[in-house]
Amino acid sequence: MELHLELGPMPADPHAGGIIDGLRNLRENQALCDLVLEVGEQRFLAHKAVLASASPRLCECLLSLPSVSKDGMEQKSVLKLTEVSSPEAVQMMLTCIYGPSAGDGFEYNPSSGEINRDVLRLAQHFQIQHLQDQAARWLAKGLSTANVLERLVACEEFGLVDVREKILEQLTANPDALFVLAKDPAVLKVPAVLQDLLVRVLNLLGCDPSTQRSGQSKAQGKQAKKAGA
Repeated sequence: MELHLELGPMPADPHAGGIIDGLRNLRENQALCDLVLEVGEQRFLAHKAVLASASPRLCECLLSLPSVSKDGMEQKSVLKLTEVSSPEAVQMMLTCIYGPSAGDGFEYNPSSGEINRDVLRLAQHFQIQHLQDQAARWLAKGLSTANVLERLVACEEFGLVDVREKILEQLTANPDALFVLAKDPAVLKVPAVLQDLLVRVLNLLGCDPSTQRSGQSKAQGKQAKKAGA
């Protein structure tokens, strides 16, 4: 069962056009690269200045790398990405920073939810907002009862409040999808999501928990007065 969730247009890529096209061509040809990104056994060449321009946090990280030289010649710095295990996620980060190759019709579309989580880890660790926006929007793309719980868990893990809210709104507006999710035993592993869904369903049924709590408090107050009398 598919769920349809429409978000607004993606903000314009801040790296589109201009000098960045030339820098991307340099990286594709492995020219003048002074940085190696390592994830597992995979290595990616890049330019420290380009990556440093992507965010102050990434700039700080690159500036802290030790200067390595051999026989008087400066060697490439190495940044080991221990936060993630997916080379695909690192490639997506580089594509976000350098921009896609002209005419390749790039669309952000990781091959799995776990790879998207790695992208979110990189985006939040290095504070690359445009990359986080891409990964967050993907969570609301192709939404179905088969993946909605996994997407909600990702929203919880990475604090993506807006996307989480839109997904929950879509769920509560679709009783059939909500019923399928309620029967999934895995929902018990995410009590925060289950609680939020329960509150929303009660609200749809006309129950206002805050009003009930207020009524209970008044009743308890009356009982306390009677006991005091």
